[in-house]
Amino acid sequence: MFNKTKLSYAVSGALCVMVAAPAFAQDAPEQVEQIEVRGVRGSLSQSMNVKRQSTGVVDAISAEDMGKFPDTNLAESLQRITGVSINRVNGEGSEVTVRGFGGNFNLITLNGRQMPAANVASITGNPLDQGASGTTRSFDFSNLASEGVSGIEVYKTGRAAVPSGGIGATININTLKPLSQGENRASIGAKAMKDYSGDGVTPELSGVANWSNEDNTFGVAVFGSFQERDSGSRHMSVEQYQLYNWDSTSPGTFGLIDGATVTNAPEEGQLVAMPTNLGLGLNEDNRERLNGMVTLQFAPSETLTLTADATYASNTIESTSIVDGVWFARNFNSMEFDGNPVVATPIRFTEDVDGGKDFFFQNLVMGAKDELKSFGFNADWWANDTLNLRFDANVAKASSGGNGPYGKNVIRFNVAGATAGWQTMDFGLDMPQASVVIDDSQKGNNNGVFDIADVGPQVTRAISSDQTSDVQQFRFDGTWDEGSDVKLDFGLGYMSTEMNQVRYETEAQLGGWGVADVGNIPEGLLDVTCTACAFEDHDMSGVAGADSIAMPAGSTTVPLGSVSFRGNAVDLLNAVAPAYGFTPGDLPAVASDNNTVKEDILSLYAMATMDGEIGGFEANLVVGARYEKTDVESISLQSVPEQIIWLSDNDFRIQLGNGEDALSAKHSYEAFLPNIDLSVNLSDDLKARVSYSMTLARPAYNQMYTATSIGAPGRPTYLGGVASGSRGNAALDPLESNNFDLSLEYYYGDSSMVSVGYYRKDVDNFVGTQQVSQPLFGLLDATSGAEGTLSGQAIAELEARGLAVTERDFFTMTALLANPEAYPGGADEFVEGQAFADSVFANYSVSPQAGDPELQFEVTQPVNNQSARISGYEFAWQHFFGDSGFGYQANFTIVDGDIGYDIGADPSIDQFALEGLSDSANLVLIYEKEGLSTRVAYNWRDSFLAEVNRGVSAVRNPLFVDEYKQLDLNVSYDFTEDFTMSLDVINLLEEGARQYGRSYNNTFFIQELDRRIVLSARYSF
Repeated sequence: MFNKTKLSYAVSGALCVMVAAPAFAQDAPEQVEQIEVRGVRGSLSQSMNVKRQSTGVVDAISAEDMGKFPDTNLAESLQRITGVSINRVNGEGSEVTVRGFGGNFNLITLNGRQMPAANVASITGNPLDQGASGTTRSFDFSNLASEGVSGIEVYKTGRAAVPSGGIGATININTLKPLSQGENRASIGAKAMKDYSGDGVTPELSGVANWSNEDNTFGVAVFGSFQERDSGSRHMSVEQYQLYNWDSTSPGTFGLIDGATVTNAPEEGQLVAMPTNLGLGLNEDNRERLNGMVTLQFAPSETLTLTADATYASNTIESTSIVDGVWFARNFNSMEFDGNPVVATPIRFTEDVDGGKDFFFQNLVMGAKDELKSFGFNADWWANDTLNLRFDANVAKASSGGNGPYGKNVIRFNVAGATAGWQTMDFGLDMPQASVVIDDSQKGNNNGVFDIADVGPQVTRAISSDQTSDVQQFRFDGTWDEGSDVKLDFGLGYMSTEMNQVRYETEAQLGGWGVADVGNIPEGLLDVTCTACAFEDHDMSGVAGADSIAMPAGSTTVPLGSVSFRGNAVDLLNAVAPAYGFTPGDLPAVASDNNTVKEDILSLYAMATMDGEIGGFEANLVVGARYEKTDVESISLQSVPEQIIWLSDNDFRIQLGNGEDALSAKHSYEAFLPNIDLSVNLSDDLKARVSYSMTLARPAYNQMYTATSIGAPGRPTYLGGVASGSRGNAALDPLESNNFDLSLEYYYGDSSMVSVGYYRKDVDNFVGTQQVSQPLFGLLDATSGAEGTLSGQAIAELEARGLAVTERDFFTMTALLANPEAYPGGADEFVEGQAFADSVFANYSVSPQAGDPELQFEVTQPVNNQSARISGYEFAWQHFFGDSGFGYQANFTIVDGDIGYDIGADPSIDQFALEGLSDSANLVLIYEKEGLSTRVAYNWRDSFLAEVNRGVSAVRNPLFVDEYKQLDLNVSYDFTEDFTMSLDVINLLEEGARQYGRSYNNTFFIQELDRRIVLSARYSF
């Protein structure tokens, strides 16, 4: 049933007024915009003219021709603009950063309407993203095909008539309007893509058509596109780096056994970052993107134009992946540090695990689907020669979520062998390496070869994660212009948004982390493969000289990744889980989130544009103001945890209860946003601009949730583990920025210009963190080591036997004492060694008991308590050498902020730092003449801080993204005026990606990427 909303009433009223209006209106000038832009030079000329004629600081990109945009991806086109840089996912442009502000702080509009955003980024090539939640306001440009776009405008300065929400910029995407094109045309295109990281050649088909009747009173524009892409990557990942202060008197804190050799030891008290594991992986991805747009326009009179449009986009991704890995048992007998004077990192270290530790293989099947639906109506009416009134209404919905088997985003099935005996690591290489001596004497067939008989199930996990965003909006706008030197714009708008985020995680312990059952994987479900053999850019032969130092002496090591056990995670789940009493599609829940944020925004604006002279120079002054009132409501369904169970040495599981608490909070705020733009023509070719504006950006959705989420400690609390908690704050105010811009632009040819600009943004209400240490939900701590508890007794028993309190032995002894029926001898039945520990891991866990102290959580909550200044310079130069056909486009952006990340700061204290700040540069060499067009494009972005605190755990590690360079090539030839073929080579030099923490040696993620070649043909008629 259709329920009338504020939007439906507004549309009904506007239609009544607009349909009746033509009978009373006076004739108005014909508003037909003739667009004739062809080729690279024509596109750049059109973009240059948009910049020149705009008020404020505006950059633009125009289509080279109908159905042909400068790049194959909208984000990759945007990165050619000064001040704009992009984030890539699997080597493809996804989100944009403008002047240091990431996607959450930029507003994306489609034909002037705010677009909803939904993006559960669980399939990125990085296995650490598999648990991602959808909390973003950032629009994913990879969901839209570039062929359906006629142009993009980037508004870097605030403007009263432009919706709020973009501190960095407001980016408007324009699509075809049939009555504005001037002629009936159509274009069809076909592409064949070869992504060297994937399999085979995949197709892309697109078509765009524009038609209007002879009187130009009725027109239709349609666009459709289908793209398939097979891709993949090779990657290395580390789950976490634990942070400590070096203490040579307490080697056990760092996992060093008695008598261990330490080379290049840190200074006393110096910060030390210890990796927890090492993984090498492959992912194979398939994407299908479908786009459709239709626009209808009807002009019943010369004074009224009615427009209705619909947009649909879907992006479906399937991925399979394997990650080979080892965890470090923290029994290190030798360790060499890198000598970093601020944050020391072990780069070479060795440990001997008697009996063998788990050597795991994480098999993944993932599926996701992003979808966008938008329906709009617009009426443009000239009430008389001087007054233009416009009404616009839109309903849009974006969704992102699981599309894999059982409706999940991720199904993960870990198989492993308890065979990692002696192992050595080298983190000083470009790609960290590990070499392992296989010990299958305790669990396996004892043949000294790592084979399927040594492998069993560990744990299986399934994650559902969804985000939906709904937008309903309408606007009344008007322009009064009597042809003098003053023009007035005014308007009223209302927008209602609702974002819902749901995440559900389930998990089942099968053979457990200790791999209790080896050799029981049904035949045919696993293949023996070689993950490392797929890597192309790094030497994957393991640690140099490992065999010469291996223990026992004379042993032969196996490089990590050289022997892999790969299978389909869903097939494994369906075959193995029932044997352990689990239903494959309904595993026990371990985490649940359900959050909704509603925002209702009322806006009013007025803006005056005045032409005149200053000191004899032509000048244009724009003065405006925008008022907005925002009502926020945040609703969360809180799942209440019952206990945190200690599963093994450093593994925990949060056990949820059956109850849910409904929590809600409301907040309102108002904003007054002025803008002043002054441009002066110092000569016919030289223009100066000065601008001031106030803009705002709303807090991230997850910062406004009312629920409290918890995270288990990364290790026992007695050994320094810290449990984490976080809660949102619905009372957050928006970020407010005072923006100043100065620029000088010299236009010295039809397609040539040079510009230099300075900008500054003084931002208040940045969201910082307030932190308290407190118990939550009455949860108890089974790992405290406090006197009178089982864990305290376990410590006493270990110390009485002269044993160090390691994670492994601490858990094993506690589990013995907690299960007297199984171990009637208590501590006397303890046997030191990995084999005995694994048997305990597989069969027993430790639950909190009465008498255990309450578990203390480090609970963070966002608050508006920070201010910062971002400033920088933008240089751009576009030049064509007469009619030679040669030209270039170059720009360079400097971004600077007054608050950076202190890598040597105390890790127990939350920091505030500006994310996304980095310099960037572009150089495009162009040749276009007599039908031949060639472009060589180079893009560079410097390293930048992506996250102040990585979301993977409670450890306060930042995430930096290394500098990135990409070289692209495009060659096209017009065989006739209507038929063109082109060749694109993207990422010609096969640049990869790297992410790191407090030190460059704290490598979290490395990804090898390959080039893509696209052969295209386009026919226009």
